[in-house]
Amino acid sequence: MFEGNEVSEEGTGQPEDVEALRQALTEEKERAEKYLASWQRSQADLANYRQRAEQEKKETIEFANSVLISSLLPVVDDLDRAIASVPAELEQSSWTQGIMLIYNKLKSTLRSQGLTEIEARGERFDPRLHEAVMQQEGEEGVVVDETQKGYKFRDRVIRPSLVIVGTGQGRDETEQTNQEEEQQWEKL
Repeated sequence: MFEGNEVSEEGTGQPEDVEALRQALTEEKERAEKYLASWQRSQADLANYRQRAEQEKKETIEFANSVLISSLLPVVDDLDRAIASVPAELEQSSWTQGIMLIYNKLKSTLRSQGLTEIEARGERFDPRLHEAVMQQEGEEGVVVDETQKGYKFRDRVIRPSLVIVGTGQGRDETEQTNQEEEQQWEKL
């Protein structure tokens, strides 16, 4: 032990013990660094897991909402057809007005949840948004008419629009083509 300025004889003649202690200290520092790195990786893994779990939860909720909204679309279609077929003499009745208010409330609720109609009439045919069910005279590649409305839910198509696409020939062009064919047959 140390008393005042005196040094113990045990501490002066043992350099190998100091080297052994330094070696042990170095090994312990390395082990501590490995534990720290392992702990940091575990923390990062936990943070990544939490983010993935939150993202999966969000996607599950969004999927469930899209399924629910998809199941309501036939009801919206039926109300569209019912309102379109209301006779003129019943349009101003309080019962019809009440049904229209309910319909508008349903559509605004669906819109607030992220449902949007896909624009179709007069637009270029887009196979990601539209499903062609027929062709008709009209501008080529342009939607002439819509047989069923399509919808997106938060920028994802949940039901494409069923559309009629223009063939590129109008009536005048068809008649002109028929006349040209007749003239070619006459020449033969």
